[in-house]
Amino acid sequence: MKLNKNLSWSTFLITVIACIFNACAVEESIPVKADFSIKVINNDYSVPVKVEITNKSTGAETYEWSFDGASVTSSTEKSPQPITFAAPGVYKITLKASNKDGNVDTKEIEVKADAAVSVDFDWQMQGSDISPVTLKMINKSLGATQYLWEFDGGSPATSHEENPQAVFTTPGDHIIKLTISNGLETYSTQKTVNVKPAMTIDFNWTVDAIDNDYQAPVLLHLNNLSTNATSYEWTIAGAVPAVSTAPSPDINLPAAGTYTIILKSINDKETKTLQKQVTVLADTNLLSFSDIKLGINSAHASVGCFFSSELGTVIKQGEVDQTNGSKIDFAFFGLNSSFLYNQFVSPDEVQNTGFVAIPNAIHTKVINSQESVGVQLSSAGFDALDSGDDFAAINVLETNAGKSPFTHSAVPRIVLFQTTDGRKGAIKIKNFVTNGPGSYIVVDIKVQKQP
Repeated sequence: MKLNKNLSWSTFLITVIACIFNACAVEESIPVKADFSIKVINNDYSVPVKVEITNKSTGAETYEWSFDGASVTSSTEKSPQPITFAAPGVYKITLKASNKDGNVDTKEIEVKADAAVSVDFDWQMQGSDISPVTLKMINKSLGATQYLWEFDGGSPATSHEENPQAVFTTPGDHIIKLTISNGLETYSTQKTVNVKPAMTIDFNWTVDAIDNDYQAPVLLHLNNLSTNATSYEWTIAGAVPAVSTAPSPDINLPAAGTYTIILKSINDKETKTLQKQVTVLADTNLLSFSDIKLGINSAHASVGCFFSSELGTVIKQGEVDQTNGSKIDFAFFGLNSSFLYNQFVSPDEVQNTGFVAIPNAIHTKVINSQESVGVQLSSAGFDALDSGDDFAAINVLETNAGKSPFTHSAVPRIVLFQTTDGRKGAIKIKNFVTNGPGSYIVVDIKVQKQP
């Protein structure tokens, strides 16, 4: 111990003696231990990664934080605010703790920030959505290292490939689910694909009333019943046309014989072929209709009283128009349900019996009462008619006597007629049915196709 020049020897000795007897205090150095812990908020290691820091250091008075790659790169706070890593990578958080005694300690913790994780996908369909459907998956997910695909009703049922392929054959909705993971986080999404049924092939046809007898020539209206086809090829040898690519064409079968109708239905997955046959009979030039109901005046709207052989049907009040008016062959007028006053009337004369005039009406010659002008066709003769040529000997001469109305007294009754275009026909009244205002007669009709 050096003598302070400002102290006397006595004072110095007293101080020494005091130190000996009282033990002078000696200042000790305080050690520093740098320590801290981190917590990734929400345990979300996908960028942006947000980290909370808890300082656990002891003996320190000052702190120097270094945040490699973070949004804030340094801090001198004891407990810094949470820091954020915006890009994927491995980063160091370093703490240098010290005190006034000059003691220093450091600690370092690494943080791994993963790429952002998002799940999404699409697919590329190979061809149409008609079964079988093949999908090439397009994985649009980000930040994943593991993949699980689940294909409801598909083949394969599952896959761990990044961009697998799946085939669906069962029609309907199918759920496709993708689950991804980066080892820490897992995300899923799903989408639905609709598969249309595989192509089917079928067809039928209809004919107009004038061709119901399938006597040549016959016009067929082909009705395509195929499903999920994209194109068609029809082949009918001997028909006009013989080949067609229309979905449902009309074809004319000009002569008697058996025709083979071949339909080929096509889509991008397959081609199917179906054939059916139709037989066309020799032409007798005769149309025949059985059990046709014709109503009395009050049944004009409910039963109908206008008849068209071309359309093969009874036309009711309210159904007559500019198009079908010219196709009506005759009208039936029955005064009431007593059937004491009945007559068949030319279409262009119906307004004279209380009906509304028919637009574009033709004139038809009618013989209601053969007994007044000479019987040319009996009931047995009507039944024997099997050809249009059988009308050749019948002369339909229009007279007031022949147009006379008739009663229900004679059953059956044969009524003759001839249309404007020269076609001859006969009506056989088989029954008078009393049903109040809905009363009607039942008839058979035979008429030439051509004069």
